[in-house]
Amino acid sequence: MNANQNYAIRVVLIGRFVMAFIGLISYMIYRQLFGSLMTQVSVSFLFLVIMIFIPVWGTISYKRSVGKVTFAQALSACMTIIFIMMLCSNIVTYIIPNYLDTEYPQQVYDLMRSTTENAMEKMNATDEQIEEALERFTLEQFKPTLGTTVRSLGMSLGLGFVLSLIVALFVSRDSGPNPEAEVKPEA
Repeated sequence: MNANQNYAIRVVLIGRFVMAFIGLISYMIYRQLFGSLMTQVSVSFLFLVIMIFIPVWGTISYKRSVGKVTFAQALSACMTIIFIMMLCSNIVTYIIPNYLDTEYPQQVYDLMRSTTENAMEKMNATDEQIEEALERFTLEQFKPTLGTTVRSLGMSLGLGFVLSLIVALFVSRDSGPNPEAEVKPEA
């Protein structure tokens, strides 16, 4: 492994520790305030912000530690961070509802049905419209299979690649004049 990947792995390990800690705390809060959809949306938004912040921070930190980086080096560092993060995230997402908390999918299913029904009643939807909306929910949607986990990992890596391209573009560009560059006199 080259120094580029070693540094990225160190950054992602720090990021995963932070994510695991936040995940554990939020999961315990989730279980206590389970009926609150706003809490779930807030926690999901927090995870999204953190999962974008960690690769950006890691790639910028990598540039600061080694100096000038090429686009390929920045892309490699960012993709390494994203790959490890997404792999860990998808593994945890598969393990929790399938092995650690098998009641969780049923509870999410019930919560989504009741929240949808309440929201549609407030919007004066007809009983037929409510039933049609509720029929779309199945318990299997909230219990990931190995296939859906792999598909989710693929989609996450695709979006992560786009994020990596953007981050690498900004991180690899010069942030000012290079003092080592030769200045050619004008003729």
